[in-house]
Amino acid sequence: MTPIDPKDFTSRLHEGTAHERRLEWEAAETLYTRLLDDFGPVGAEDWSAHRMRATARLRRANALMELERWDEARGALDGALDDAKASGDGDVLAQALLAAGVYATNRGDMARAEAFLMDALARYHRADDRVSLQGRGWAFLSLASLYGKTGRLDLAFVTFTKAQDVLGAAQDPEGVAAAWEAQAQLRRAIHDEDRWREDLAEAVVFYDRAGMAEKAERLRKLLGRKLV
Repeated sequence: MTPIDPKDFTSRLHEGTAHERRLEWEAAETLYTRLLDDFGPVGAEDWSAHRMRATARLRRANALMELERWDEARGALDGALDDAKASGDGDVLAQALLAAGVYATNRGDMARAEAFLMDALARYHRADDRVSLQGRGWAFLSLASLYGKTGRLDLAFVTFTKAQDVLGAAQDPEGVAAAWEAQAQLRRAIHDEDRWREDLAEAVVFYDRAGMAEKAERLRKLLGRKLV
């Protein structure tokens, strides 16, 4: 028997995601921690519970990374990877590998990050449904950011374009916005003053489409002048 009601799990996960979209990272992390506490023991062959717990651990890890609580994030990711493997769900495992790649990038372990991200990307290429397409786009986005941080600028910009195209095809405006924002950050880092503002303005447009008003407003303030 699954140790938590799936409907309750989905409802609480949506509540946590709403906190994330409003940039309420402390609230999101607290919610996910409580959700995980409610799981209790999970049997080795309870694949559904492993899948749900992996998802909750990934959401908590994301919130912890935003809060820069790196040791806790590492622990959450390790648990998520274990649960993802135990669940037998390829999509969840790809998500866990993608998150591990993002973590490794943030911690400066670029070789390991690239290996995780390429593994995730390969898994997302195994199907063409919306979930796979969306995952593929986020993997491209994370790889593009990594390429920028390691000085492979031409490859970074080509990969950002792939991310924007794929996430657009997946009808994921939040993902498209994140890709434009990350590209703007890279352009700003290389002192491309005009184009980083143009890219950030594109990000604002897509964050607005995604209903992420707080994020859009934060970027408008960063622009310093009304471009959108």
